Amino acid sequence: MHGTDRHTAVDGRATIHAGGYRPDIDGLRAIAVLSVVLFHAFPKTLRSGFVGVDVFFVISGYLITTIILTDLAAKRFSLATFYARRVRRIFPALIVVLSFCLVAGAFMLWADDFARLGKHAAAGAGFIANLALWQESNYFDVASDSKALLHLWSLGVEEQFYLIWPALMILAWDGRLNRFVLIGTVLAASLAYCVKATATDPVAAFYSPVSRLWELAAGASLANLTLFPLRPVVWIERMIAKVLAAMFFERGVNPDESYRHVLSTLGMALLLASTVLVTRPHEFPGWWAMLPVTAAYLLILAGPAAWLNRWVLSSRVLVWFGLISYPLYLWHWPLLTFARIRYGNVAPPPLLLAALVAVSIGLAWVTYRFVERPVRFGKKRTQTIITALATAMIAIGVVGVAVAYNKGFPGRLEHEKAAYADYFSSTSPRIQAEYIDYISQNRCNFYAWDAKIPTLAPRRAIDPACYTRTHERSVMIIGDSNASDLYYGLREVLPSNISLLLIWSSGCQVSEVIERIIDVHHCNMANHFALQRIKADPPHVLLLSSNNSFDIAYIRRFATMVKGYGVKHVLVLGQRPHWKPFLYKVVLDNYWPAIPRYVKGHLDDELMAFTKTFQSQLRPDEPFEFVDEMKQFCGLEGCLTYLGDNPRDGLITSDTVHLRPFASVWLARQQLGPLILQRLGE
Repeated sequence: MHGTDRHTAVDGRATIHAGGYRPDIDGLRAIAVLSVVLFHAFPKTLRSGFVGVDVFFVISGYLITTIILTDLAAKRFSLATFYARRVRRIFPALIVVLSFCLVAGAFMLWADDFARLGKHAAAGAGFIANLALWQESNYFDVASDSKALLHLWSLGVEEQFYLIWPALMILAWDGRLNRFVLIGTVLAASLAYCVKATATDPVAAFYSPVSRLWELAAGASLANLTLFPLRPVVWIERMIAKVLAAMFFERGVNPDESYRHVLSTLGMALLLASTVLVTRPHEFPGWWAMLPVTAAYLLILAGPAAWLNRWVLSSRVLVWFGLISYPLYLWHWPLLTFARIRYGNVAPPPLLLAALVAVSIGLAWVTYRFVERPVRFGKKRTQTIITALATAMIAIGVVGVAVAYNKGFPGRLEHEKAAYADYFSSTSPRIQAEYIDYISQNRCNFYAWDAKIPTLAPRRAIDPACYTRTHERSVMIIGDSNASDLYYGLREVLPSNISLLLIWSSGCQVSEVIERIIDVHHCNMANHFALQRIKADPPHVLLLSSNNSFDIAYIRRFATMVKGYGVKHVLVLGQRPHWKPFLYKVVLDNYWPAIPRYVKGHLDDELMAFTKTFQSQLRPDEPFEFVDEMKQFCGLEGCLTYLGDNPRDGLITSDTVHLRPFASVWLARQQLGPLILQRLGE
């Protein structure tokens, strides 16, 4: 970064960029992609490997801005040429992977899953996957590990960056604007939004291009500063270099070289640390993202001659992985996802996962060698190639839309299976009517379930009938949707002279209220409002039900507190069976057509562990009563799948856990109703 003459700096860097390929950046790409792949295949082994995506963002920001500014300085920049290069770089491998996913999905997926894949394929072809995933990422969304194209969200962010950044750089260049200030302002504003959104709306923080722009801008700022060094920055760097040389190196060592060795070492240390230290994904990106971003920044800044850059990042193995990093990123997630779907959305055997990683590496090399390179560097006319690639991508988008519009083409499945699957589809009029009319009780829900864009902000109010007592005796249910689906059955079973009240919010367990985010977080609003209502008009019996179980230390304090308000009995319900995947898919995939009344296995062990942990901590003198719902549903023969004589009409859930109306009534009659009436003295 030394030297202050603008023309010399630009020409020098242009030569380095165009003719002096930096293998260390490909090595950095390799570490980034391998971190992501290992995290996706073995999440418990490399718990923070997802930070590799943030490293990619910094690299992209650096390289793209270097290209743009170098060409602008040489007066040869063309938007048409820029986007033609992007198309030749990005489209070939993506077309291959999207085509594979659509074909594989047609053979492997049920209609609703295939329809979702079609939607995601169309969004991926249009480079808006992040926006599509953001729009559907609410409480009612399916598990992320069942979405074969989930990983395309990052490609969407990058492509949206490519759409705005060249125009912004041209504007700054032609308008003689201060790019250091401009890029710095973009970086600061995006980072501020990212930090705020991570706390209040983590889905937006994850998927929004605004919340990720600062990471790309960090790389862009380095490119700008490298091509056009500022005198104060150069002076500061020289001072730091001299101090470091004096502290850590012998006399006679070049200060600039020693400075870059230190940058490289520090950058690598931060990069490795970031792959193991970020263990709470719900707090990411936020401030935590600065760790991998800073690491990538320092490693690129250190330059190709720094120790670790030269001997580690520039090694043949890492450079090779760096060259195939893009197709490897595209291939690995669909292969892992289809394997999980084949195994019922549970983790396949480790050996199979390792084999799939190896297969994805092989496919990545084949795609790079025989698809990406020939298209990217071939001698065919650019216009011909761009037309062919654009046509293929549009065709994939059209197919994806057709698959989504036709609800996954259920007719491609065996007739009886297709009819059974269609009966339980989330778009089925029967299932929708059951949920909306009987189970959801959304009038009592603080979650903004009808928001066009998912948000954590609460609804302004719920129906007063949900919490207003009209009889002397009252029962209140609080928690998440596992609380709301109890309401219908209890209302049918309990005498009409008992007020049944409900305050809930989707995905929210009963937990301590954080005062500062009550107005921006629906869970805190629901818990705050429930406490206020309990204090103002305490029910005789209070039921707590949550899919994610509870923090027992807080529940002890909570039960003691509400009893102090006048609540007579606090009942804490354990979890009922949580199937993985949807119960009807468990049946279709494993037990068709002879559907047993009880089934062993196929439960989400990670979720079911919450209740086991809670039960293991119970004491004889708890200020609440624990109600084990599993005893009602499960026994030695397995867990109940259907009631009555018809496995279709009687299947107890249409999804993973929520009771259908008749199952809610059954549970109320068999267990909860008598228990409540006994506590009320009847």
